[in-house]
Amino acid sequence: MDEDGNRLIEQVYLEVPKKTGKTEFAAGILLLVSVTTPTPGFQAYGAAAATRQAMNVYRACCKMVEQAPLLKKQLRILRGTNRIVKRNDPDSFYAAVAADGDMGDGANPGLTVADEVHRWKTRKQLENWDVLTKGGITRKQTLTIAITTAGVKDESPLAWKLHEKTLRIAAGIVKDPRFYGRIYGADKTDDASLPATWIKANPSLKENGGFLDKDKIRKEYESAVAEGDLTSFKRYFLNVWDQKENRAIDMVKWDASAGTWVARGLLEATPENLVVCPDGTERTVRPLHRDALAHFIERRCWAGVDLSMTTDTTSVVFVFPCEEQDTYDVLPFFWLPDGKIRKLELKLGVPLAQWGRDGFLELSHGDVIDYRDIQARLKWGSSMFDLQEICWDPWNSRQASVPMVEDGFTCIEVPQGYKSLNEPTKKILELVVRAGLHHGNHPVLRWHAGSACTMTDGRDNVMFSKPDREKSTSRIDGMAATANAFFRAITPEEKSVSYTGVRSVG
Repeated sequence: MDEDGNRLIEQVYLEVPKKTGKTEFAAGILLLVSVTTPTPGFQAYGAAAATRQAMNVYRACCKMVEQAPLLKKQLRILRGTNRIVKRNDPDSFYAAVAADGDMGDGANPGLTVADEVHRWKTRKQLENWDVLTKGGITRKQTLTIAITTAGVKDESPLAWKLHEKTLRIAAGIVKDPRFYGRIYGADKTDDASLPATWIKANPSLKENGGFLDKDKIRKEYESAVAEGDLTSFKRYFLNVWDQKENRAIDMVKWDASAGTWVARGLLEATPENLVVCPDGTERTVRPLHRDALAHFIERRCWAGVDLSMTTDTTSVVFVFPCEEQDTYDVLPFFWLPDGKIRKLELKLGVPLAQWGRDGFLELSHGDVIDYRDIQARLKWGSSMFDLQEICWDPWNSRQASVPMVEDGFTCIEVPQGYKSLNEPTKKILELVVRAGLHHGNHPVLRWHAGSACTMTDGRDNVMFSKPDREKSTSRIDGMAATANAFFRAITPEEKSVSYTGVRSVG
């Protein structure tokens, strides 16, 4: 609470392994807040994906009330309706509810404890999450607490979103003072056979001051070994998410690779910053700060482009080879439609509007990105730098790339497959490890780097994998554009084939 008694935290995410006492912890929170909140008609909900799970927390609450004279004096159990009400204010209650049922929009929760949110997968469950987290908007203070064990990334969109937000805040990528997240678990590289790993992942072990005996974890491990599959053991008892993709970049190493130049937001456009696009229209482009521009002016570079329409960031990244020690500078630019900023900010959990105000993100007017803005930025780059080629993801790029070809630019289509992107991806990852990819710590590119995962074809070929934009809060468009540029920056000229003015490479 602050000095005026108002909540500092409005949303909590707690991720812990199985058998750590989540049910009792949730029950304790529900009863504590219920008896200490003086507001008349206070509504508290204990929600789970299905009725059976919700009843686990409810039964734990009932036992606590029955066994504690103080609670029994203040609260009355109504088992027929799965509620516990205040004796002196029957309109104040705690109710057990299932997220797969018809909750209705009349809920006005002051507190919601959502149990095992990795199981909240269906449309109905996600709709009810919105009802519970947004239904108390008329209340002065609300609190939502989500508790879960690790799930399967592609099957648990809600829990994965909260998991990712917790990691981004911990890494300093985004800030949200109203959100508190805590994840207990092992790293994927930790040895699952070691008791030290079990202790690290489980806050409720006796070695951590808790109640759980280490031998119980040992028996689960031995059973998993006997079955020949540690996946479930790692997920349930070490809290390691089950996912097909691997996080590509260590953000400590990314930050150490910022280089000597510092990314600063673009300045406001002025009338002299007009650029004529291939269709003859004039567009204004926002200039770089003079000190940043001086670092790149007239240097040889390649431009990588990753286009989008509405929900992904459109990205242009200029890649500049450095003369010494096989290092590279990268200068990124990003766009989103201003009509979608608020919705995307809520969905993705990153400060898009602030990045726009600070000049790290350019906004196209309306609900879609105007590709003339991208063409204008590329023409601006050509006038400022020694631009060799523009490298495009072929998807939906012809409407932007063909006019650039007709205007005299060399445009390369880079197929999005292992054959084309294996070498650029490995080069980028290798440069980050040895602090050779100088990015100036641009916040949008840092977000994309922190989201980047790799996938493999099983033959030692890797590439960045695009997240499912409907299920995931991750975006990697800046890294995809960087990989496109690196394809030409490190690929011999003789590998290209030309057709209709746009060269298809690979």
